[in-house]
Amino acid sequence: IRIPGSDLSLKFGGYVKLDFIQDFDAIGNIYQFKTNTIPARPASGNTEGGQTTLHARETRFLLDLRSGADAKHKFRAYVEGDFYGDGNSFRIRHAYGEFGNLLAGQTWSTFQDISARPRTIDYEGPDGEVFIRQAMVRWTQPLSKSWKFAIAAEEPGSQFAVPAGLSGIPRNNMPDIPAFLRFDRPRGHFQVAGILRQIRFDGTGASSDAATRGRGLNSTFRMNTAGKNAVMGMFAFGNGVGRYIESMSGENVDAVVRGTTLKALPMRTFLAAYEHHWTPRLQSNFAAATARVSLDASQAPGTIRITRDIRGNAIWAMYKMVDLGAELMYGRRQNLDGSFGTALRLQVAVIFKFN
Repeated sequence: IRIPGSDLSLKFGGYVKLDFIQDFDAIGNIYQFKTNTIPARPASGNTEGGQTTLHARETRFLLDLRSGADAKHKFRAYVEGDFYGDGNSFRIRHAYGEFGNLLAGQTWSTFQDISARPRTIDYEGPDGEVFIRQAMVRWTQPLSKSWKFAIAAEEPGSQFAVPAGLSGIPRNNMPDIPAFLRFDRPRGHFQVAGILRQIRFDGTGASSDAATRGRGLNSTFRMNTAGKNAVMGMFAFGNGVGRYIESMSGENVDAVVRGTTLKALPMRTFLAAYEHHWTPRLQSNFAAATARVSLDASQAPGTIRITRDIRGNAIWAMYKMVDLGAELMYGRRQNLDGSFGTALRLQVAVIFKFN
């Protein structure tokens, strides 16, 4: 919608999505296929059963305000949310502004590459990928027609467990600093991103303070093969970057406190995906992902160590504004003590698009 008397245009968008989920095994998160919520099998061999879930939490709304293509300086203000908040409440996914090369607000981390991610019916997506939205200030600098560079200061957040006998909390006093270098061509792109971060333990009482550095690299690509078909990939590794890996975020595996020192834990993750268009209206996506963290022997036996998931789907654009899709997912979680659990899920969705 063009705003009279200005060079600005306003766009309303989003979709309504109904998900039907059939779990054949127990999993902690009934709305998203989070492999870190798969319970380990008990020694008795008895396991919980699956369940059926229907929900519309992924229903999404967005507002996008932009300057015209002929504007002297690019301007954009973007807000997007869904209903994954507590009790189906509305929550903010993205909220940021852009002016020229400057971006400020909440959106995808500079350390990740959302354009190398396959389309999935499951909201979570491939669980071993670098995937996070957070607050930031970012500068993006085009270097040539094909190359660009970006650097940002982003929201920090150390995640590690405080051992029994110590008192204190994880804390940061500097932002995470990610950056990427990207090469774009008509048939695809390649991107390398790096990150530096502080991981800090602030002790109280007789417990000493400790700090270490986290660092990581994330290489990604997407390349068209024949027609609209495409292959995608991601390989990331580093120390102390657990919170940036989807299946490891919230699992307290950035680092481990050992006496008076803090050790950043090594981690690596891999994603491979393929997108195939059978017809102009029918596509399938196949993906496999794994993430592994090298734990310390002092950590709890049930600490997560490896996650794996594979998935395949079919998505039919049955009408210009209506999509119907189905996805089959398999996931596995393994812990430090060797215990593990698996889960199988079928998800079917109907999507009514606003635009």
